Amino acid sequence: MNRIYFDLGVFTYWSEESLENKRLAFKDGVSVSGGPVPGSSGDEMDPGLSDMLRHLHSAGYELNICDTLPSADIIGRLDRFGIRSFFEQIITGGSEDILVKHLVRFRGKDDFSLLVGTNEVVICAAEHSQIPVIAYGENWMEYRRRAMAYALSPIEIEDRAATLSVIHEVARRTIEKKARVLGIDGIDYAGKKFFVKKLGRYFDLLGKEYTVLNLEDFHRAVEETYKGEDPGESYYFNGFNNEKLINEVLDPFVKAGSIDKVVYCIDSTNDAFVNERHYRISPDGVMVLLGPMMFREPLLRYFDVTVYMRCDYKESEHRASLMDTPVYGDDPLEVYRNKNIPAQKMYVQRHDPAKGRDFVIDNSNFHRPVLVS
Repeated sequence: MNRIYFDLGVFTYWSEESLENKRLAFKDGVSVSGGPVPGSSGDEMDPGLSDMLRHLHSAGYELNICDTLPSADIIGRLDRFGIRSFFEQIITGGSEDILVKHLVRFRGKDDFSLLVGTNEVVICAAEHSQIPVIAYGENWMEYRRRAMAYALSPIEIEDRAATLSVIHEVARRTIEKKARVLGIDGIDYAGKKFFVKKLGRYFDLLGKEYTVLNLEDFHRAVEETYKGEDPGESYYFNGFNNEKLINEVLDPFVKAGSIDKVVYCIDSTNDAFVNERHYRISPDGVMVLLGPMMFREPLLRYFDVTVYMRCDYKESEHRASLMDTPVYGDDPLEVYRNKNIPAQKMYVQRHDPAKGRDFVIDNSNFHRPVLVS
């Protein structure tokens, strides 16, 4: 069951976009539509929120209220806004402890739960119940760093919910399988780093230890990467020093069950092994390894859970064009077109990295990833 809880502060808040749309319906202080000016009374709700509730309900989410107000007051407000029918349960309590008891009681082992709002007591209860929070409401700025995510409009609440539900599935499978190595593959700019950042915060919420390794730290010297006449083919065969990764990190970790080691990786500016990486993973921790072209030998055998992130090549090229500074050469976009994309197309054709994966995520729209399988 996928559940989303809202505190009432969500429904008294108008997004800037909705306010601007409403202002356009006014002329000289008189409403063209005949409605009250936003904020002039507590009886009007941002219309985008009604659309959001319909969309989430249609997507299969169970919608609930969690707040510190008495039930009668909550029901009265929901009736006034005309949205009471969307909600299955009303959880109320004057203290964090009471709310935690209710939230834990309703949550099943495999359930995904999420809280949207800015009520501090409710947020604390959600955190102690291992429920991620989307900050939304009048005080969202106050809680944005503390929350798993924040939203500035109703449509962004839908986006964040979709993202976190996918992250939940990956985290749950990783923990259930007691995975030691989680692999996240995909073409460059598919959104792997952003996804891993969110996944890491979710692991933190669940109390799961993890350490992130980036395959980019194990790239080869530039002259080796460009061996031969075809830069794409050369990158496919010579782009990464898999032997170093295996010998110095993966094999020791798998054999010992833990690792606490400093590894020196190559610096692309001078091809010297001076970039220090300290990898520390306990017997209870999981290694999260992300990078392109990994789901082939010799790396494939090391992964216990695999995630492949799909992204349209044109979209990835657009994301590459937004780079602020070059990584290799004077024109990173040209490098990406002539080296990275051809190599990754070769990889997809030869190995079909989406086949047999635990999860395939379409991240062409990075605002709202879709769990394909």
